[in-house]
Amino acid sequence: MYDFLRGTVAALDASGRLTLDVNGVGYSLRISEQTRRRIPLDGQTVTVHVRLLVKEDDLVLFGFSDSAERAAFDLLTSVQMVGPVVAMAVLSALGVAELRRVLIHRDVAALRKVKGVGPKSAERIALELADKVERIPAPLDAPVPGASSAIQVVEEVHRALIVLGFDRKDAGDALAKVSRPGLDAEALLRLALAVLR
Repeated sequence: MYDFLRGTVAALDASGRLTLDVNGVGYSLRISEQTRRRIPLDGQTVTVHVRLLVKEDDLVLFGFSDSAERAAFDLLTSVQMVGPVVAMAVLSALGVAELRRVLIHRDVAALRKVKGVGPKSAERIALELADKVERIPAPLDAPVPGASSAIQVVEEVHRALIVLGFDRKDAGDALAKVSRPGLDAEALLRLALAVLR
């Protein structure tokens, strides 16, 4: 129903609630800590990407700094037993770029550190979403193209392994074992192939 709202900040608190004044109408949104940090408080116009969730007795608007964060929220809430509150807690604690890294590496320990995420939920998120990371676009504040980050290298090699015929999960597991900062795609591919063969 709603894609984004554009207006000025009427109120913003530390608990993750934003009131956005859009042409005289105040919209109450729940936002992540990551989004809260990006909201300018100098009166300039801001654009907030939104997702409307309908409950039996309530309509709740969630706001996001960009479409990547909203896509991550949608993906998290697609996991059984992960509701919007847990999804916002994950986004608040990790942010989009770090969530992508956590999912690629199936880093259950990082997910368990998030307040409100139990051991079973952490395992379910890592298991169900590891193969769906590509559905989350790179955040707008990600490194510029050309400055290939470790995450981009891992994603590139993961795709290459799948093209070579390896199972998506096996490729991800192999990369989790051998990836480390500073490796280029070619070196990482060689190490991953050594594990897979």
